[in-house]
Amino acid sequence: MSKDPKVLHVVKWYPHASDPQNGIFVQKHIEATSDEPLVLGFVNSNDKLEEQGGIQVYGARRMSQVAKFGAFTARIASDRPKIVHFHCYAPDLLPLLWYARIKGIKTIHTEHGSAFLNTRLPSLQGWKLKAARWHFQRLHRLTCISPALRDGLSEISGNQNINILPNIISTAAKERTSSPSSFSFCVVADVVFETKAQEIILECFQQLPQAQAELHFYGGGPDLERLQGLARTLPNVWVHGRKTNEEVLQLLPNHDALILHSHYETFGITVFEARTAGLWAISKSAFGGAPWYDQGVLIADTQEALEDQIKSLIRAEKAPVGKFDALSSESIGTEIHQLYREILG
Repeated sequence: MSKDPKVLHVVKWYPHASDPQNGIFVQKHIEATSDEPLVLGFVNSNDKLEEQGGIQVYGARRMSQVAKFGAFTARIASDRPKIVHFHCYAPDLLPLLWYARIKGIKTIHTEHGSAFLNTRLPSLQGWKLKAARWHFQRLHRLTCISPALRDGLSEISGNQNINILPNIISTAAKERTSSPSSFSFCVVADVVFETKAQEIILECFQQLPQAQAELHFYGGGPDLERLQGLARTLPNVWVHGRKTNEEVLQLLPNHDALILHSHYETFGITVFEARTAGLWAISKSAFGGAPWYDQGVLIADTQEALEDQIKSLIRAEKAPVGKFDALSSESIGTEIHQLYREILG
């Protein structure tokens, strides 16, 4: 992939020492544009500065705005980018955008965050809404990962020309490393009951006789201990904790179906990763990735529908393997480079 034009990526989510899964989807977008990307990260951690080549990731939980601004201006001076590409909005990006513009640098932003879904916009009030609107209205190009997210961003910014850059899907392994004793469901998501609804999935799964199926949860989060407590006495339910993306891609073929039943998703990457491993996927029609679903994705928009789909899969044949060329690194990388050429004129 061509390294030109020179682009500095500024990120709020990015893999780092204390959370190697953080912002893996942002990292994939960036790596699709260059073999040696220039990255400046301010992640929500207390980690020390991590540096590798052109990548700097600050643990910015206690970092002042002055220090962030200084780090940014230093990278502008040393890298001399033609474009600054922001990934995932936060209010502390505003001074950086302002500085890039007065320096005559073109700016582009890719949004992933669920805060800008239409259903969640009412939570943005007062200065938070005004700050987000200011940021989105002053970019040379605004992009996001799904039509669902575009609708909310259009309402905030008034911009009806927002480009879609879908998440990049990595292909999972095809061979099993272990064989389940019964039909095997899995859930891959941060363990946050309020948004990811693991407790609802567990309740639906328990409607099956224990001998017919097993359920595996992958992911860490604030409700991990609660989930472990709910599963402790269930012999056909396992809670594995957090896994890296590479580990998940290797583990997926050990299962027959994946369930994603969050209250909202800006995309739903795990649905597609599971499909590339030949699993059935149970998902929702309102998720951001829905326009790219194939025949192996089953819809369950309610708890009752989820129960029905889980029961129906016990008797199902093996799912066909999914293939998503439009969501490949090569395809999305080409789209991003086309946008770079357009904003440079």
